[in-house]
Amino acid sequence: MEQRNRISRYTLAPSCAMAVLVLLAGCSLSPLARRTSAFATAATATAKDTTNAYALVEQAHHDAEIAAMVANFDKDGFHPETIEPFMPAKDMEARTRVLEGLSRYAETLAYVSGDAPMNDVDMQTTALGKSLEDLSKSGAVASFTKSAGVSNVDLNLATTAIDALGRALIERRRSRDLPAILKEMKTPIPQICALLEADIGDPEKSGLRNQLKNDYEALKRKQIQFIRDNEATMSAADKRDAIEALPKIVSAEASGDKSLSATQTALKQMAATHTALVESVGAKEAPAFRTMLSELISDGQQLHGFYAQLPAQ
Repeated sequence: MEQRNRISRYTLAPSCAMAVLVLLAGCSLSPLARRTSAFATAATATAKDTTNAYALVEQAHHDAEIAAMVANFDKDGFHPETIEPFMPAKDMEARTRVLEGLSRYAETLAYVSGDAPMNDVDMQTTALGKSLEDLSKSGAVASFTKSAGVSNVDLNLATTAIDALGRALIERRRSRDLPAILKEMKTPIPQICALLEADIGDPEKSGLRNQLKNDYEALKRKQIQFIRDNEATMSAADKRDAIEALPKIVSAEASGDKSLSATQTALKQMAATHTALVESVGAKEAPAFRTMLSELISDGQQLHGFYAQLPAQ
């Protein structure tokens, strides 16, 4: 229960994308504003679903820790206080703020497009923007290097990008400023998405995908150890049930990695769609953006579907 509570603390606040759509429903929007609003809805959903990647790996790590404790019970006894999360709370907090910043940036774009007063949302966005600025100045972004293998050059670029995201959330602008906002964030948004992609990593090298693989390998080893240690006293049915758990672990690992890979794809598409949105400034028609948006929506739906099919964390 404590493990699940810890994960829930890092879940993004409920999206206000639906409120944005209602807010804009009666407005006469420019072509750019309509495109921005559409991007905002898709990007907000993608940012929110990306938090599931961290919860997924956290749960797998927790399960591996429990399996090790059970397997070593006769020798070490029961010590639940020794269970450690795969990522320290302060490092997870940094990632949560970056993801919430991406989501709030998209929502803010929609509000700016509609040129409506933001009121409480404005205050919350300003507070988040300041926290992102603090994050970039505190050195907390460096925690990404531990699992993502990000170079110092890329880390400096990402830190600057996060600082720019914080400033974008703090500044109060209206629809006339929309082209300038988009152009200012043309580089930071892809850099932030790239940082998150690197954090998810590669199964064989680094990041969440490597952590997931290692934890499932540990689960398989402990299950095999259990079978070997107890097969002499197991009934045929019990041994069969214990062996049948192995392919289930393999299947869960494959599903989890597929979800993490889909998260990377969606983040990459979010960055590409934002770039296409920026490049559509001043254009009445934007076929390239429409294509990118369609792919982002499709990737987002697929991503949501993957996580929805996984066991509840």
